[in-house]
Amino acid sequence: MSPSPRKHRPYVFISAFLGTAIEQYDFLLYGTASALVFSKIFFPTLDPLAGTIASLGTYAAGYFARGAGALICGHFGDRFGRKTLLLSTLLVMGIASTLVGCLPTYAEIGIWAPILLTLLRIFQGFAIGGEQSGATVLGVESAPAGRRGLYGSWSNSGSYGGALLSTGALLLMSRLPEADFLAWGWRIPFLFSAVLVVIGLIGRARLPETREFEQMRATQTVARFPLADLLRNHRREIAIVFMARLGEITWSIFVLLFSVAYMTVHLGLPRQVVLVAIMAGAALAVFMVPLFAALSDRIGRKPIYLAGLVACALYVWPYFNLLNTRDPALVKLAIVIAIGLIHPLMYGPQGGFFADMFDVKVRFSGVSIGAIGAVIGGGMSPVICSALLAARNGDPLWVACYVAASSLIAAGFVLLAPRSGSVSIAVPEPAAQSQVGQS
Repeated sequence: MSPSPRKHRPYVFISAFLGTAIEQYDFLLYGTASALVFSKIFFPTLDPLAGTIASLGTYAAGYFARGAGALICGHFGDRFGRKTLLLSTLLVMGIASTLVGCLPTYAEIGIWAPILLTLLRIFQGFAIGGEQSGATVLGVESAPAGRRGLYGSWSNSGSYGGALLSTGALLLMSRLPEADFLAWGWRIPFLFSAVLVVIGLIGRARLPETREFEQMRATQTVARFPLADLLRNHRREIAIVFMARLGEITWSIFVLLFSVAYMTVHLGLPRQVVLVAIMAGAALAVFMVPLFAALSDRIGRKPIYLAGLVACALYVWPYFNLLNTRDPALVKLAIVIAIGLIHPLMYGPQGGFFADMFDVKVRFSGVSIGAIGAVIGGGMSPVICSALLAARNGDPLWVACYVAASSLIAAGFVLLAPRSGSVSIAVPEPAAQSQVGQS
């Protein structure tokens, strides 16, 4: 299948990178605020540790919705096209995040505050579930020959752009006096979402549908029930994608979310130290994600992904040792390595690795299966880690064991993947056969 015309490729990059950056800005902004703010203004009657666990519980609700959103959006994305779904998810995310910034606190409306907070988080999760899968598929299907890994990574690179924006926004606001930050300062980054979403919608509206999907529609071979076809014909691939995603996102959320709570609440480190470290790691990851993706186009996606999972299992031990020194320089170093070097080993090749396992008729749905792994790895992980930490009275030993075990189990499933993830595209084209990168 020929890629999108060259003139459309800048729009592909802008849509995949910028669109995902905006949605991840909103999604991760909530996560960071959960650790720093929400436990104090939405759960003020609980002690600090219990409040943090409850706040992270609302964060987890978004991950459960993320799985449902991915499956539903995947089905309709395979039925009606990638562009329509990507416009819808961006709009839903922007509205939900802006409303979080307007939400009254517990002191103002009581129990309705955390209830509404959780409801808006569910809408956020639904939107991001469809967004990232769709943007990945968009990139892969628009790639020139031999660049499917690189183009499939634009969305994931944009995820770190969003992490950089969200953390930077909260870091800027956190320079306010504590009372002002808790009263109104934390709201400004959420309200700014409305501006970003308008920019994203304007850019995404100019996006063409992918050539692969258009030709499938022209030949009337679009699947009526893509999800049913996926479950019937791709069970092995589903298991691999599910577990590979679980292992990867367990690591990223462990670092980006649990570590923030651990360092600020348990170790008593200033939040500015933690947020600066996350920003530095995210800035590095924006470039390392496409770098490892491009490398995967040359040497294969599977070995790079495996290297990342093994690195997670090994590094979690010195990672905690560095954090527990409470030395700001060592803490920053630990976080930068975790985010900027180790996670991109998985996140870089992930888009091409997943997409190449499925033909175009079920590709959006197939890649979306990874979001179900994200429900467990991303949604439950912070709650599990917080509970394990509390069970050992602040000793992170069981947390490290949990993270290492998740990584190694995921690596076992990735080992089952074929070295080549290529599949024959089920859409005829007279001019050329589909070019699929090696994984």
